[in-house]
Amino acid sequence: MRELFEALGRQLEKNEDCMLVAIIEGSGSTPRGAGAYMVVGSEGRRYGTVGGGNLEYQAILTAQRLLKEKKSCLREYQLGADKAAELGMVCGGQAKLLFYFVDAREEKEREWVRDGLAAGAEHRPYWLLLPLEDGRAQILSELSAKARRTTIMRDGNAYYAEQFCYDGTVYLFGGGHLAQELTPLLSHLGFWCVVVDDREEFTRPQLFPGAWRVLLADFASLEKTLTVRREDYIAVMTRGHLCDTEVERFVLKTEASYIGVVGSRKKAAFVREKLAAEGYTKEQLDRVITPIGLSIGSETPAEIAVSIAAQLIAFRAAKDRT
Repeated sequence: MRELFEALGRQLEKNEDCMLVAIIEGSGSTPRGAGAYMVVGSEGRRYGTVGGGNLEYQAILTAQRLLKEKKSCLREYQLGADKAAELGMVCGGQAKLLFYFVDAREEKEREWVRDGLAAGAEHRPYWLLLPLEDGRAQILSELSAKARRTTIMRDGNAYYAEQFCYDGTVYLFGGGHLAQELTPLLSHLGFWCVVVDDREEFTRPQLFPGAWRVLLADFASLEKTLTVRREDYIAVMTRGHLCDTEVERFVLKTEASYIGVVGSRKKAAFVREKLAAEGYTKEQLDRVITPIGLSIGSETPAEIAVSIAAQLIAFRAAKDRT
């Protein structure tokens, strides 16, 4: 979402109105589900996507028309075969799109965009509220809701509400070639990455574009540096058996939702046997996913990064459904 707020901020800095387009409801085989966003300016799309194809093309045209009228609206698109002539799409679904007019002359519009940027930069959970009829967009730190995407009534107005930064941090232990490939990819996918290494030359921030933090830390005393939460992810990719053992010794005592370790079966067996001898239980040791990532025949650091990112996407999606 950081990129979305940055795109909105750029439009407002230029004193240019824009339209925030959001899919707030989707069913069937729609190109994108609820939670897809796009920013449209007078000359066309500025950021994001609502699925591409003719649906997106029509959405951009609608957004540009509404920009001229300085209006917001809610519109539903049917994507079934019987509507093929309307959109040229036969994926068989329904999508409800909200077109929210962002008025560059209004300070309140700038306020919620700044609030969203600040919350994201500080990794604080927040809710984005977009009015379905009357009212203005808002950023709230807390909201009582049963789902992270929902429709609510507030101050007599109906809003689409979505929570962000609810998910955990991805801790990458080891700042080698794989972490350098994986960090910008995960960042682009909306994960917050913290890279940890015990070698100063592998903790230079410029090596990890998109990283939230890069830390120099002793693998043998990580409990003094880090607090890992249940919603966090762990990816261990250090330079060898001993470092892996030190990191796993720490992370297995946490409640991290995902623990993946890079390496051969031989290395994994070595670390497992050593930790078992130290008293770690089978239940604890079985939490480790190794080899890490989905099996896609990956070999290079870039390919392995894709396989790890795919596995993390699957874990995140599963958490969304629970």
